[in-house]
Amino acid sequence: MVRSIRLAVLIGLLAALVVGSGTVAAGGPKILDTRLAGLPTPRLVLAGVTGAGHAWAIADGNAKLFADGRLHVEVEGLVLTPEGTNPVGSGRAVVSCNGGATPADIVMSAVVPLSIPDGNAVVDQKLTLPSPCLAPTIFFASAGGAWFAVSG
Repeated sequence: MVRSIRLAVLIGLLAALVVGSGTVAAGGPKILDTRLAGLPTPRLVLAGVTGAGHAWAIADGNAKLFADGRLHVEVEGLVLTPEGTNPVGSGRAVVSCNGGATPADIVMSAVVPLSIPDGNAVVDQKLTLPSPCLAPTIFFASAGGAWFAVSG
């Protein structure tokens, strides 16, 4: 009877270790999980990143940043306002750390497709973040880096 209880406890501990290690291997602790908001005013500068030359709205957007630099950004319905359509065929994610105090504090993902006219895109990449990366701000931007949507 005692042997059965010990075996059950051992199996339970091993299962907990396997489940726990799988979570850490997926990107480390999540440091930011936030929704995205569109650019309300053209050329608005936030955290060292300049907004696009036209106002943008977003139907739905989410950004997740992990301690190891893994970044997942999804945008849906990212369109010009008041036009309601997207004329841009590509974009990228931008992470600004430390308020964008220096150029080294701003990191960009590779360029990804942005659907025309719907404005849907996904970024799923691992970035090399500056150390430290305090108070990160995440943007979805043009291929040139002018932002359309921001974490908030």
